[in-house]
Amino acid sequence: MKLIAGLGNPGAKYRGNRHNLGFVVVDNFAKENGLSWRFSQDWSCYFIKRGDSVFIKPSTFMNRSGDSIRKVSDYYKIDPSDVLVVYDDIDLPFGKIRLAFNGLSAGHHGIDSVIENLGMEFGRLRVGISSPREDGKSKEDVSHYVLSDFSASEKKQLSKIISNSTEAITSYLDEGLNSTMNKFN
Repeated sequence: MKLIAGLGNPGAKYRGNRHNLGFVVVDNFAKENGLSWRFSQDWSCYFIKRGDSVFIKPSTFMNRSGDSIRKVSDYYKIDPSDVLVVYDDIDLPFGKIRLAFNGLSAGHHGIDSVIENLGMEFGRLRVGISSPREDGKSKEDVSHYVLSDFSASEKKQLSKIISNSTEAITSYLDEGLNSTMNKFN
């Protein structure tokens, strides 16, 4: 069984934020596959069970995402190596996707939470949102940046990025992480 977790922050205030790109990608996957989200208070997440896969969107804030992922993986007895976490990444150029297995968080607090709950051995689908650090901005500016909405020019490119990321999830489910890494990295 596989678990695919999209990361983001709950609530309308954050809906269009760069930091919610993980939610947007798994929402698109659900829509393209005619799937509907249900809510579990016990797991603190929205979830979809489809065959031998479970998709979740934690309803906790980003910094506690790992709690929900842990609860669902424990319930279904899913090994961390069969977890794929989809999230925004400021260290990748806008629109670039990269799949990886294990590693550190690079300062992403949602990934810090997942590592705290599962260890480092899980799959990651990183979706690039670029970085304001390139302009020499401070850590506070980075926090503001990830919690801001996409620009008008970025929004024009989002559908292609979301589609490409959704295709990567489909490949992961059908062919596994290594094959998907070879295709998309």
